[in-house]
Amino acid sequence: MIELVLGLALAFNTIIIIYKFKNDRVFDALLDAGILATIASIFGGSTQSLTVGTIGSAVVSIYLFFALKRGN
Repeated sequence: MIELVLGLALAFNTIIIIYKFKNDRVFDALLDAGILATIASIFGGSTQSLTVGTIGSAVVSIYLFFALKRGN
């Protein structure tokens, strides 16, 4: 069950990052991907670190998607 939730969270996050690349929000997409990679590497690449990184990156993705206007 944990793997399913992690897979869905990672897929959601990846879809948002791809959407941002396709809609000229490259900085946002790079920031999201960078957060995910940094947190996962800091915690040693374990399943828990990927979970924390995915959730953190998804929260930032959602914030940037809704809170900031395009071009800011």
